[in-house]
Amino acid sequence: MSKGIIDYEADRYCPAYKKAISADLCYDSLMCLNGSFKISSTPELSEIEDIEAARKRCAECPYSDLE
Repeated sequence: MSKGIIDYEADRYCPAYKKAISADLCYDSLMCLNGSFKISSTPELSEIEDIEAARKRCAECPYSDLE
């Protein structure tokens, strides 16, 4: 991947989970962490102890910019 170009289909490192995750899990988690979906709708989020800190890390991630 070239610097500055984001491949939205590829697996990526997630600062909220602190590991590589799939693009689908990234999107689902983003929607939960930004308040669009319930946290409980993505079971993997139960692995995260501090959801508020995860929300902040997710918001700062370049993959969270959907515009």
